[in-house]
Amino acid sequence: MNILVTTPQLLQRCRAGDARAIEELVRAHWADVHRLALSILDDPVEADEAAQDTLLRAIGALRSYRGDSAFSTWLYAIALNVCRGRLRQRRARERLKRALQTLFRLGRPAPGPEEIALQNETDAEVWQALRALDDKLREPVVLRYYHDLPVAEIALIVGVSERTIHTRLRAAHEQLKVLLSRKVILK
Repeated sequence: MNILVTTPQLLQRCRAGDARAIEELVRAHWADVHRLALSILDDPVEADEAAQDTLLRAIGALRSYRGDSAFSTWLYAIALNVCRGRLRQRRARERLKRALQTLFRLGRPAPGPEEIALQNETDAEVWQALRALDDKLREPVVLRYYHDLPVAEIALIVGVSERTIHTRLRAAHEQLKVLLSRKVILK
């Protein structure tokens, strides 16, 4: 007997400590949270960890979910914050690595022709250009075009107005045009 359970009912059971409900909640949202984390972090292993962190935090904070927005919107906001924290940690590690390389004169050899050829593929260029954007511009682009979320929901997730999201999307489009046109000129 398979009874369909609504999200509010499932959340109520999770808040009551029902282990099956928690498992069901995780199963229902894992793929979307993981996909968001992967699109922001661009690292499958780190995306797995971020998705786990997100769902653990969400389960721990279920009592704070008031239902003002869709549960998925609330969950995406948590995932975005988890990913932002991981990006900050990544940047700190990269700064430390560069400092150590400079200090000890350790450097990577220049990429070979095969590696350069692989980087010239269109998808790689787009993701590279996307990664070059500031977080404030990249996040709305990823949420809008990769996750197909409406501007209103993106505004709730990011915590800004819809007008700000529209402005950031326009700015991101302009920067991506410039970044990608440079790639075409350099070829």
